[in-house]
Amino acid sequence: MARTRVRRMADGDIEPSARVLARAFGIDASDDNRRRGEQRVAHLLASDPEGSFVGEQRGAITGMAQAYRREDLWCLSMLAVEPEAQGTGMGRTLFERALEYGDDGPGLIVASNDPRALRLYAAAGFSLRPAMEAWGTIDRRTFPADIAGVTRGTAGDVERVAGISRAVRGAPHTPEIAFALERGAELLLLADRGFAVAETGLGVWLLAARDDRAASALLWSALDVAGDVERPVRWITAGQDWAVDVVVRAGLQISAYGALCVRGHPGPLRPFLPSPPFA
Repeated sequence: MARTRVRRMADGDIEPSARVLARAFGIDASDDNRRRGEQRVAHLLASDPEGSFVGEQRGAITGMAQAYRREDLWCLSMLAVEPEAQGTGMGRTLFERALEYGDDGPGLIVASNDPRALRLYAAAGFSLRPAMEAWGTIDRRTFPADIAGVTRGTAGDVERVAGISRAVRGAPHTPEIAFALERGAELLLLADRGFAVAETGLGVWLLAARDDRAASALLWSALDVAGDVERPVRWITAGQDWAVDVVVRAGLQISAYGALCVRGHPGPLRPFLPSPPFA
């Protein structure tokens, strides 16, 4: 078995780390996907360099992990190991290093169906909240005639929604929303009651609201922005009945997928659809 070395990520590791991420999750190696992966890695390396790590075997990067902190909240954004390096203990070592970047405060991880990852997070003391995803073709005939009050935001509105994120998940999404808007996503606002981020062709990226009615209106608007995409809404946890109602009315199918992993008490986490990379 090849010896594993884990170290802090450096600027020169962005491209190979993005390749690891793509291979680990079977992401198509198109130029657009490659660029998006590199941007995602670079964003957290710039904001939280002490939470970014790579794993090497025989001098090649075959694993990576990135965690970040916003106020009192710790989040694991990425944990990826190339298929040929899985089962070597690299993933566990990377995760342990990423955990050291936080403390014993509240934490969030958006997890896939990978049983090894789910076991790792549960063993570390995270509560696993099983989730669902909505897939299929949106039936636009079902959309409300008027989604009252929802407006399009700009980069100048990002600070306005920080209080909503704090109320729902215990910390603002400010740098991450700005990052999403720079990549072409849209910010949807409903006064001071909630917001959503969605991107055409990619789906609903994030939603947080103070009440279910606001969340429902924002989700309808986000589905409109998302357009035709295979899985427009993911990581719908139990208790988010407002979201289930919307996706069923929109003609989508529902399947179990992944989990939201929670440590401590970051907030009520509802109404809430977490950002897959940034919770």
